[in-house]
Amino acid sequence: MEGYSHPRPPPTQAHYPNVNQVVNGGVPYYIGPVEWAKGGGVKLINKKCPLNAIQDPKEVTKGDSFLFVLNAYNQTFLRLSYPLGVQLSKKSANQNGKCKGMTYLKIDDAEAKPPSNFVTSDGLFERAVSCFQFVEYPKPTSAKVKSYLLQLCPTFCGAGPDGCFNVSTYVDNGTKYLASRGTPLEIVFKKASA
Repeated sequence: MEGYSHPRPPPTQAHYPNVNQVVNGGVPYYIGPVEWAKGGGVKLINKKCPLNAIQDPKEVTKGDSFLFVLNAYNQTFLRLSYPLGVQLSKKSANQNGKCKGMTYLKIDDAEAKPPSNFVTSDGLFERAVSCFQFVEYPKPTSAKVKSYLLQLCPTFCGAGPDGCFNVSTYVDNGTKYLASRGTPLEIVFKKASA
């Protein structure tokens, strides 16, 4: 099945590209591509709620900043292969007038076809539809840059289909939507100002 991944690799820490600093939970970060010539960072768009997550077509745009809310007690840094919530940062939500209270990313039906498998903004923390993890990207573009893959893993939070679904880009009318089918999105983290 396209976008589906079985194994859960051993946990390690996520790092900034080219820097040996860990990614911290509860701190805002931009989520962007390894090669900025292929588009900008992840941002939320739509005229009404819920908002859709897309990869910005402008390669110099960082997108919105996000927080990684860790499910594990007393964890301060982002561990790979551990469940977490991805939340729009307060700064991005306030600047862009995003939907109030609808800030956790989710995928309603990871096994469905678009648009039901799009990443949207109206999730809740520790729910199957908003239970994500980061893993190392299996075939990195550059050996010099640590890159990652975001996956939806519903069973880690108690329900849904087994396994994990790769967050990918799905192109519709020239817009790169984040979805559970398409081309897996290879990403890096860039710390945002608080």
